[in-house]
Amino acid sequence: MTAPRPQAPPRARPLRIAVSLLSFRPGLVGGAETYLRALLEHLPGEVGHDRLVAVMDRDLAAALPTPGFERAVLDASARRLVAGRVLEAFTPLRARAAERLFASLRADVALFPQQSIFPARVTVPAVLTVVDVQHLVFPEYFPLFDRLYRPRVYPRSMAAARRIIAISEFTKAELVARCGVAPEKVVAIPLGVTPFDPSAYSPYPGLETPYLYCPAATQPHKNHATLLESYAALRKAGRIPHRLVLSGMQTEGWPALERRIAALGVEKDVRHLGFIPYSDVHRVYAGADAVVFPTRYEGFGLPVIEAARHRRRVIVSDIPVFRELGVPAEWRIDFADPEQLAAALARAGPTRLEKEPATWAECARRTVEVLRGVAAG
Repeated sequence: MTAPRPQAPPRARPLRIAVSLLSFRPGLVGGAETYLRALLEHLPGEVGHDRLVAVMDRDLAAALPTPGFERAVLDASARRLVAGRVLEAFTPLRARAAERLFASLRADVALFPQQSIFPARVTVPAVLTVVDVQHLVFPEYFPLFDRLYRPRVYPRSMAAARRIIAISEFTKAELVARCGVAPEKVVAIPLGVTPFDPSAYSPYPGLETPYLYCPAATQPHKNHATLLESYAALRKAGRIPHRLVLSGMQTEGWPALERRIAALGVEKDVRHLGFIPYSDVHRVYAGADAVVFPTRYEGFGLPVIEAARHRRRVIVSDIPVFRELGVPAEWRIDFADPEQLAAALARAGPTRLEKEPATWAECARRTVEVLRGVAAG
């Protein structure tokens, strides 16, 4: 039987904890969206008698339920809010309506879970979540607007935050080394996973087996092109029987990948499912012979944990964050070398992580601890 969690002594007044959703655009932010939705689900169970306030625009308020939260709605559309963020970044104009809304909350602390603090002149003590600093590592992967916007907004937000939550020790180290953030200002709180029973998911219909599965939006850092080159070399040489299944948002980079697939002569062997519901992702995991992640950069890597929970063979690129997650060395490869991919596919599985991943409840609990610490300070 689990021992009851120790309760902190009661305070004279419950804290008011604001959670900003003013930068949240559902369906556009991948793993960061999974993180934010998990916080919205689990924070109410961890705050005790303290009160949560979700701050959002009117479009999001109409689309997103937030049980366990009070709601503070800015009378502006999502499009107008995006324009306000851009103007605040590049001009002297201020987002005064958002400033007034935050001032009216009388919050003790505010969480900004998506890389930046908006409005910039919010007066409530702020905690900022940073998922990665990829724009400093691979600026060539970002469009011109992002290369201009992020350096204007992100450093200012990091400086304004009382504490910064990094989603991994790797991201914390990047913040210290690349952004000059003091180590004591940053706390690493790893992302969580919702426990599930792999046997509850039947295989996705219509997929020819055996297949390799790569669940990732077609963004440059996900490194689909390198995966395709090595896969095609092995497939055309008759060394592997696998089809290749892709899923995720098809970005502006997808047409170039389609042309590369045709040039490699593997059009009949590669299938892209597009963006599919989260439950369907689990069904594709369930039928996969192996799950592959050739990415060059990640702040964390939630799909790796999910695929391992499905007891699949999980083959990843050899980057620091996957070592942190506990992916054994024999499953970390250089995807540019077809021989390493072939060797991994010849190895018996499943992949067993060397570390037990956190749960979302643990992630939320530690986040609340940081928020209370900042409020107390």
